[in-house]
Amino acid sequence: MSTTTSPARGLRLDLAPYLNNAAFLAAGVAPADGFDGFGRAYPAEELGEAAGLLGLPDGFGHGVLDNIACEGQVLLLDTPLLVEGIEVVGAGSGGTVSETLLLHPDTGGAEPAAGARVELSDFLSRRPVFDDRCFAHSPYLYDVGGRREPGAEPRLWASTVRFPQPVRCARITLPVNPDLHVVGMWLLAAAG
Repeated sequence: MSTTTSPARGLRLDLAPYLNNAAFLAAGVAPADGFDGFGRAYPAEELGEAAGLLGLPDGFGHGVLDNIACEGQVLLLDTPLLVEGIEVVGAGSGGTVSETLLLHPDTGGAEPAAGARVELSDFLSRRPVFDDRCFAHSPYLYDVGGRREPGAEPRLWASTVRFPQPVRCARITLPVNPDLHVVGMWLLAAAG
C-alpha cells in the first residue's frame, strides 16, 4: 500500500451526506456495489491510515456507503471559501474519467461557476493515464464473489486542479457520471 498525505492548506470536505456507493470490502463480508456495480471491491484492510485521511465512515468495508458515484450531487459548504484549487481522490470504473466539477460562488448569479476538470485513472489501471497520482494501492482485489483476486491491483488516484486566480466557492456540483467515484475531496484555501 502506498499513500500520500492530505494537501497542505487543504480543507477536507465532509462527504458523508452524499455517499451512495460501497466500493470497499472487508474480508468475509458479502460483496455490495463495489467500484463496478458488480461487487469488485478495494480491500478495506489494505487502506490503512489512508482511511483516516479520507474521512471514511466507521464500518466501511461492511456494506456501509463509503464513496460518491457521481450523479449530479450538489455539495454545500457551511461557509463560502476563497480557494486556489481542489484535490479529489477516487477512481474511474470501466475506464478512465475526465469530468468537470463546478464551483459556485453563490453571489446571486453575478459570477459564473468555476470549472475544475478532474481526471482520474481507472481503479484497475497500473499506471496513471493523466497527471493524477497514486494515493493508495492494494496488492489484490476482491472479486464479484468476495474472493481475493491477486492478479488485479486496485488503486485510488489523486487529481489536483489549480485555478489561475482564486475563486469563491459556496457549493460544488458534481457531474453526472456514476463511473466517477469520489472517495475524498479537499478545497485548497487561497493564501491569506
